Amino acid sequence: MTDSLTESVSSPKKLPDAMENPQTVEQHVEVVETGIATRYWLELLPYPAGSARSLWLYVKDDWRHLDNPDLGTQVSVQDAFCKCSERLEVLVWYSGDTIEGLIVKTK
Repeated sequence: MTDSLTESVSSPKKLPDAMENPQTVEQHVEVVETGIATRYWLELLPYPAGSARSLWLYVKDDWRHLDNPDLGTQVSVQDAFCKCSERLEVLVWYSGDTIEGLIVKTK
């Protein structure tokens, strides 16, 4: 078989600079944890001035932040805590103190 641009390939080709050691790959993986938020705090103005405005959620005994949350996220989280707390909860994916993702779901 020849290697040309028009050749069909059914399996991946080895990249010349690909990492061979699986331990090296593991060093670059971030640990992402999940938990249910029990409190929230929404910065209406960024603090300190010049920083990103953040939504803070209290998950597993510590505050986690989501910088520059969009309006839909803000409203959904606020509704989960203020309007429908008996029916909704906020499930959070986080790494350290940074929120990677969240969903508002029924209990």
